[in-house]
Amino acid sequence: MVIDPTTSRAIAALQLLKPMAQAGAATRPFLAPAPEPMAKPRLGPGVSDALSRIGQTAVGTRIEDLPADHAARLRSYGADTAIRVPEPSVSDEEFQSRVMTYIKESWGGLEGFSEALANGAVKIQRASDVPELGYETIQYTMYKDGSLFGGAGWSTVNMTYYSAQTAAGVRQGLGSIEDLDYYVTW
Repeated sequence: MVIDPTTSRAIAALQLLKPMAQAGAATRPFLAPAPEPMAKPRLGPGVSDALSRIGQTAVGTRIEDLPADHAARLRSYGADTAIRVPEPSVSDEEFQSRVMTYIKESWGGLEGFSEALANGAVKIQRASDVPELGYETIQYTMYKDGSLFGGAGWSTVNMTYYSAQTAAGVRQGLGSIEDLDYYVTW
């Protein structure tokens, strides 16, 4: 995430301006004192500049700083900044459980799957643990002029490897469930 010094000051200023109710203080009406006739309220130059820039992009990575193929794709959708959605960090047990729940519900009609499931021959792997497969789901949250306007995602896979596995008689499936990339064989 890119946060410049001006944006950092704006965030700090907003933190100072939060209502006291958020800090757990009792809520009651606030009456501002009347200004002194000769007093002129002043904000420091950094705070004033930061507050004036709050509407500008404060999150994301500039498109130019992304890998060229990602930047080209996101730019074609109209984004000027984006945040890559990371794969969630889950234990191996949780990964296996999530994928197994999904494939049991969805893959029952695939040839040989139910039998392989019954005899324990289904193998679930993280796609990243099979580098020759080259499978990866890429997802971004996109912004234009500082405003969120959507998301984009795509996948990559080494079809030469996948096709060779199929030709060798390996039954297989791959995908992403809850942002977890998986490769299943039986």
